[in-house]
Amino acid sequence: MTRDNLTRRIVLKLAGAGLGAAALGGVASGDELDPVDDDKYIVGLEADTAVEAVTDLAESVNHQLDFDDIGRVVSGTFDEETVERLRSDPDVRYVEKNGRMKALGETVPYGIELTDADDAIDEGETGDGVSIAILDTGIDSTHETLETNLGNGWAADGAECGSGGGWPFSADEEATDEELDGDDCDEDWDDVQGHGTHVAGTAAAAMNGIGVKGVAPDATLHSVKVLDDSGGGDFDDIAAGIEWAADQGHEVINMSLGGPESAAVSDACDYAATQGVVLVAAAGNDGPCTDCVGSPADHPEVIAVSATDENDDLASFSSTGPEIEIAAPGADVLSSVPGDDYDEFSGTSMASPHVAGAAASVIASGTTDREDVRDALKDNAEDIGLGDNEQGSGRLNVLDAVDDDDDDDDPDPPDVSIDIETDPATDVDETTATLNGELVDFDDTDEVEVWFEYGTVGSGFPNSTASTTFDDPGPFSSDVSGLSDGTSYEFRAVGEADDVEETGGVETFTTDEDDDGGCFITTATARDDATLDSLRRFRDDSMAATPLGRGMVGLYYRISPPIADTLARHPDSTATGVTRRLVEICASLSDRQEETDSRVASASLGVALTGLYVVGIVTGGAGHAGLRLREFLSRK
Repeated sequence: MTRDNLTRRIVLKLAGAGLGAAALGGVASGDELDPVDDDKYIVGLEADTAVEAVTDLAESVNHQLDFDDIGRVVSGTFDEETVERLRSDPDVRYVEKNGRMKALGETVPYGIELTDADDAIDEGETGDGVSIAILDTGIDSTHETLETNLGNGWAADGAECGSGGGWPFSADEEATDEELDGDDCDEDWDDVQGHGTHVAGTAAAAMNGIGVKGVAPDATLHSVKVLDDSGGGDFDDIAAGIEWAADQGHEVINMSLGGPESAAVSDACDYAATQGVVLVAAAGNDGPCTDCVGSPADHPEVIAVSATDENDDLASFSSTGPEIEIAAPGADVLSSVPGDDYDEFSGTSMASPHVAGAAASVIASGTTDREDVRDALKDNAEDIGLGDNEQGSGRLNVLDAVDDDDDDDDPDPPDVSIDIETDPATDVDETTATLNGELVDFDDTDEVEVWFEYGTVGSGFPNSTASTTFDDPGPFSSDVSGLSDGTSYEFRAVGEADDVEETGGVETFTTDEDDDGGCFITTATARDDATLDSLRRFRDDSMAATPLGRGMVGLYYRISPPIADTLARHPDSTATGVTRRLVEICASLSDRQEETDSRVASASLGVALTGLYVVGIVTGGAGHAGLRLREFLSRK
């Protein structure tokens, strides 16, 4: 897409495009934050789109971010008319208001002994040679227990040291001159607020005989100042900080911050994951609560950390939910604060750097793949008797995590390989469907058990079909029933042999509504009752009145379900948008046909409707073929 073409599309706002991505939002974790100016927005673009087409429309530009195949992002100020035009452009993935996140935690460290980090250090596992990026309020550049381990740093324009506020952030009274001694902005990424310095000390305070000792005392700390001196930061600054840390090659990013959902921050996390970065974040301090893990901890590529106390009880303030992967000490943790001082803070902010430091030690021990690091942390966590939503895999144990690959008593993992694919569902009705898959190949095993996992979209595949044993590759299917009508489901094929389990890709389908009479494509693209009623009336009253029309309806029933499923999986694609527009025009013509008293006008409208009906099916079919090809190629 050239810049001129995109600019023309944005400025002219093509009639009937209807393809703009909706602005994303969320509910803040904890106290409400000061709002960002109303005219500040973040625009997410497709990966091959020229950013100049958007920057030329901005009143001012703050960041231009490039997340490779994930897409591009431009943040800045835009007037309302431009925002609406951007939302209607198919090359714009989303437009969201620029918001803010905040530091999580108000007091916290003692967890070095509880997590056996001290024993790991005694065995020489100190995180040596590994970089930890601390996305926070900065790091005190001259602190006596941190200065030795400090590497380079970076500060967002809106968060540079001296931006307001200052240490001590949790005190009710003004700081004394003695407390502020050494509390200067020697670097633009310096910390005068306190939170980032405290987090950094837990992760990697140096073992230099003074102050406190961090989990990974020989790791290198990098200050990424994305929160200003009052403890808050804009979405785009946080996304830019994640991008900077990933591009620098830092292996671990700690994010002791949280707030509303942000598509830009989510993009940045996806990008950092593609660069092999281990992402760790505080779960949030909204407890006691359930299913309340904040962002970015709730992102699937991020290790969400809950907080416990010195008795291995869940901290009363800790957020919980299914996203929790591991717990760590977060109540009354002693660590460094600005001015060569030390204090106790409490919060999931203080739990997260325990895990970030542990990740650095695991990497330094020789486990470098990000998913292997994640597994080592989780597989070796201690079960302390809390619920899965509270502790995840358990409370962090650093010694066992770094020794994960050193246990000679562990049997070698099997060499079994399984190649399995998920195929589109067929025979989808109101409450039933047939799930399809194929066992493509397998090695080093005599047989493979196959089955399907399924559930409503986003539910995490809570249901399973009965398994079938295969001793040769081939297709397989299972009929499922008891589904809810008019509901979108996702499923995947699963194969297992000798404790090795592999899954195919995820396919989705939508069951018919009990009153929609099989309006598959209409339901997938323009799902509202008025449109469905209009097209049902045309199909049942006009088309079905002739043998040719009944034949076309029958053909539609046979070919449209897979087309509708594909379009439903890609609601923002050009094919879905064009098909949606054709459906809406057909519905409008059907309404006009219903209202007219003229037989001539009714017949003319019927001819036009029939032609557009066919065009809509052909357009949807072509889009289905193109989208399925793109999905196939993306799996290669």
